[in-house]
Amino acid sequence: MKSIYRTEQRKLIIDFLILNQKQFVDAEDILEYMKNNHQTVGLTTIYRFLNILEKEQKLRTDIRNHTKYYQFILPEDNHGLFLKCKLCGKSMNLNCEEIEKISEHIKSEHNFKLDTNTIIYGVCNKCM
Repeated sequence: MKSIYRTEQRKLIIDFLILNQKQFVDAEDILEYMKNNHQTVGLTTIYRFLNILEKEQKLRTDIRNHTKYYQFILPEDNHGLFLKCKLCGKSMNLNCEEIEKISEHIKSEHNFKLDTNTIIYGVCNKCM
């Protein structure tokens, strides 16, 4: 019965991440969601599962004010670079040929390969 319970918890965490896929959330947000869905779960359990998802490259991460935030990566978004507004937190996939050229340049000229969690920070048009 315990493994079924853990599976339900993991499913709820995934559901929450998918519902909030357009933004970054922290473990406290997930904990609150779990409580609102009458699930008793500790932060350690949440962090453990988030670490698993991060290792599987299913999450993008961001650290702000000593807190780690997570964003679920949809399979179709698991490539390219991302732009993130420092003011409102909005992020978007930057998928264009020019970015591919930059990525190739960095790899060939600087011996450094960008990963799928690369975020370029700046200010979006709405916040300018």
